[in-house]
Amino acid sequence: MKLVALLLALIILSLLALNARMMAPTRLQWQLQLVTTEFGHWLALLALVLIYPAAQTSRWFALPFLLLACVFLMPAFQASRVAKAQGLPFSWLRLWLSFHSSKFAVHNERRTYWQEGDESLDIVIYRPVGADKPLPCLLIAHTGGWDSGDPGEFIGANTELASHGYIVCSFGYRLAPKHKWPAQSDDTRHAFEWIREHAAEIGIDTNRIVLMGRSAGAQIAAACAYGLPGLGARGCISVYGTPNMHLAREWSVPNDLLKSLTLVRQYMGGDPHEVPEAYRTASATEFLDQHSLPTLLIHGTLDSLVGIGHSRRFTQLRADRDDHNFLELPWGTHGTDYFPSTPGGQLSMAAILRFMERFVSAPP
Repeated sequence: MKLVALLLALIILSLLALNARMMAPTRLQWQLQLVTTEFGHWLALLALVLIYPAAQTSRWFALPFLLLACVFLMPAFQASRVAKAQGLPFSWLRLWLSFHSSKFAVHNERRTYWQEGDESLDIVIYRPVGADKPLPCLLIAHTGGWDSGDPGEFIGANTELASHGYIVCSFGYRLAPKHKWPAQSDDTRHAFEWIREHAAEIGIDTNRIVLMGRSAGAQIAAACAYGLPGLGARGCISVYGTPNMHLAREWSVPNDLLKSLTLVRQYMGGDPHEVPEAYRTASATEFLDQHSLPTLLIHGTLDSLVGIGHSRRFTQLRADRDDHNFLELPWGTHGTDYFPSTPGGQLSMAAILRFMERFVSAPP
């Protein structure tokens, strides 16, 4: 019975390790990959614990568990190397004990910032308690493939960002296919207007607003930060986003994990030859010669939902600028920043905080 249990554990751990190094073709495989890569240190601990009973059967039987422990620890070792190369903090202890050094306690509330007829949009506000006002603001567009999602997501990460002395505002936008681009651009403008109207109440310095987005929200944030200079965004943070919708359409296929061809077409309202202006205004790369601002990109190399090529291409186009920052996470997949204490979460948080400190924290 013990041998059977050990063999079963070996098979399961081996499949998880294999899946972690592949481009995940299904949603379940992607979710398992995210958990395996970001919490691999716990799986490594399990593999190490199983070495002893395996060795009682055969010392050679213990070897696969040792190798698996090494594989599961790879993301943490890679994070340590990336952190050292980019001058970012990384804590091995925090992998095991989910703590962080915060300056302030955080209060959050959800409010409606736009309403028209029977449609309304919410904004979730995270405010550091007791911080001197006014404060810089991170205005964040949520994930969801443009046809789903909610501004109440990423509570842990957004709360931790706010705890360092920033107002974090996660806003909703109208969803495809009912609402096509540029409706989401209009919603971003409405969110900016609402923030400026309520700046004194919330405690926001309206000259220090950074547009940020994750996944679908990253495309919206980048397109608006670059294409709408009148908004006055102080910077842009794009986390596994698509800054060029022409490429997003070109690289879309009907039957991938996201059904990306359908997503892009329903969001844009057709193909580039049918709605060329929509594709132009939805692509931050179309405005690099007209407007530029400090930018941070964060992307995982193994991202199966939004390919790393999007961020690499954007970085190549801005290679001559010293205010462009790109954090590539070799083990990372989509959602790598979701858990603040994991390898991807720690480095993403550190990169965002350093970006804010360098380009935004000081008054203009």
